[in-house]
Amino acid sequence: MISLADQHDHANIPDPVNITTETLSAPPLRIHPAPLSLRTAAGFVDSMILALVWVVAAFAIGEKGMSLGGLFTLTIIAYEVVFSFAYYFILEGLLGKTLGKAMLGLRVVDKDGDQCSFGRSFKRNVLRFIDWLPLFCILGVVTILSSGERQRVGDRIAGTIVCQAPEKDINPPPAPFLFH
Repeated sequence: MISLADQHDHANIPDPVNITTETLSAPPLRIHPAPLSLRTAAGFVDSMILALVWVVAAFAIGEKGMSLGGLFTLTIIAYEVVFSFAYYFILEGLLGKTLGKAMLGLRVVDKDGDQCSFGRSFKRNVLRFIDWLPLFCILGVVTILSSGERQRVGDRIAGTIVCQAPEKDINPPPAPFLFH
């Protein structure tokens, strides 16, 4: 069961909310949607990693390969797009976070607080290219700022939230007795 904190409507932009998910065996899980500043910083780190791959690939090919003309350059760009998609898709589907998100203490979860699945990761990352439009993430930023759960288009369609990873509970509840 998800209960949303009260939202205050200031200039028709909802305030971010904390989402509480109740489970049978654990205390309620609080999901704190990540602020845009942390998401931007994580995106910058991920972009630097992808740019490094691009530079390494360019040096591996050498100047001769880069001067072969437009068709070859388009092929390299296509490989970079595929690699970028695979980077986000695999890491978020497998670990729930990219390297940039991990460095900044962020993760991708579904609305119930469960780790992002490969299916949800696929949906949110296919739509990543839409969020980058029309000019370098403008649509993504606008949709994040207009969402109380700070979701971009891909997150809304996939049912995911980028949140701050909760700190580990030093006093977790006791495990239920399996045998009496």
